[in-house]
Amino acid sequence: MRRFEYVFRGGAEPEEIRLEGKGDTWRLTRKGETQAVSVRRLCDGRLSLLFPDGRQVCGRVLAAESGEVVVVDSDGPRRVPLADPLSDRLSHSHAAGSDSAEEEIRALIPGRVLEVRVAEGDQVRAGEVLIVLEAMKMQNEIRAASGGTVARCAVSPGAAVEGRALLLVVRPSPTP
Repeated sequence: MRRFEYVFRGGAEPEEIRLEGKGDTWRLTRKGETQAVSVRRLCDGRLSLLFPDGRQVCGRVLAAESGEVVVVDSDGPRRVPLADPLSDRLSHSHAAGSDSAEEEIRALIPGRVLEVRVAEGDQVRAGEVLIVLEAMKMQNEIRAASGGTVARCAVSPGAAVEGRALLLVVRPSPTP
């Protein structure tokens, strides 16, 4: 079974979309609701999605600039703000860093915490390594998107975490 996760930024808040399946049988989860979707590649290269209620969507998906795809269907091409979670986080980290809200740092994929290099109350700089997470036999350094103070540390070394699990909360430094 294959699994794909995306972040859609077409509404007021970012929305997570998950696709899981194999062959032509897939499950689409959006807004907490899961539905079966039959997916087929047509001989001209288009994809056909058939939903249980009889709706059919047919078209092509083309890569666009980072954080977007172009969907071409009978209405013509249109840009859709859709990205994988890592690309989305990287492209929106500057906006998050300028906000005064706390930044929740979450695991992007399931893994095991190898190192926690900070503790609650520590001052961190943008780009500083906070946690080392082992996932898919690779060591991933989780870095601070902006400077601030570690407000909460939700994991410890050796802990197994699921994708989207909370790792740390960083409170931004006050601007003078």
